[in-house]
Amino acid sequence: MILKNMIKGCLLALLLIVACPHVAPNAFADSDPPTLKGEGETSYHSDRFIFRGSDVDNFLLIILTFGRGSKESRLWGEFFGAVFYKNRWSFLEGNDKYFYRGNDLEEIQPSYFAKVEGSPVSGFKLQYDGGDFTINISSGQISPLYASDKGTNLKRSVGFSEAVVTLKGTEYWGELLHEPLVWKGFNGLKRYKGLYKEYQGFYMTTVKGRQIYFHQNKADRGQFKKEYNLSETLQNEGGVILSGNKITHAFKAPIPLTTLKRVTPPFAFYTVPQRWRVEVPTLGTFFVWSRLKISKHWIFGGYYLMAVEGVMKDGPEEERIWGFAEYFP
Repeated sequence: MILKNMIKGCLLALLLIVACPHVAPNAFADSDPPTLKGEGETSYHSDRFIFRGSDVDNFLLIILTFGRGSKESRLWGEFFGAVFYKNRWSFLEGNDKYFYRGNDLEEIQPSYFAKVEGSPVSGFKLQYDGGDFTINISSGQISPLYASDKGTNLKRSVGFSEAVVTLKGTEYWGELLHEPLVWKGFNGLKRYKGLYKEYQGFYMTTVKGRQIYFHQNKADRGQFKKEYNLSETLQNEGGVILSGNKITHAFKAPIPLTTLKRVTPPFAFYTVPQRWRVEVPTLGTFFVWSRLKISKHWIFGGYYLMAVEGVMKDGPEEERIWGFAEYFP
């Protein structure tokens, strides 16, 4: 009985560990990670996969992120996963750092519970097996959606493809979003103060198949680069709306995003948005709200994942919207 309780306690602790795609926890494991062959360079790579189900009434979201980096000639890997299933968020087991067995950061090495095969050209196959979830995802060739960062040392983009997932013996059709990031000079083992400020990112679709992506960050980019001696940092705003793989609207700064409702988490000194309005002159007005969120939060900060839905209104016409959103205070 004591051993059983200890195991349950360890699993609960794993569920409470959260790593976001661009910021990793401070410490590594007790043992050193593998050594990088050749000259050492601080660098961070991340591949985030977001499966977004096509049935808004039985909405399914799966987030699988494979981060890895190098520091002082050594490599490390990190996995983060979460699932929104049957109107409930769950963190996946194995959300932690792991030994990176390879010596090439371009290659995504498997974590303890998850692995990914394929490429944007051939399509991806992702597998996760741990705890209450066994997940298999297959996608087609990834089509480009938006490149938010195109610098020499920092590249981040978003692409998408039709995909199918098998979860608990049932198939669900939808789309797989692939968000790769490469940032030379960035140490993913470190928490950087000032990287985000009221960051909001939206990955949504509509019943007519429109792809909607945009993000907004109020961080001081110049001050951040100066403080940490970085040549580049994330762009603060941008995004697009696609219809049939054709751009129908490009978001320009400042994005006309208005928060209509905010809530204060328990014991926190900040608020979290719950409802938004977005003005898109060529298409109408978007009204979006959070269906349910999951978070790791503390007094002065945190990271929030949200399942969102809403409507796009253009005169008397309405079009349903749904997808994934994230927020950093």
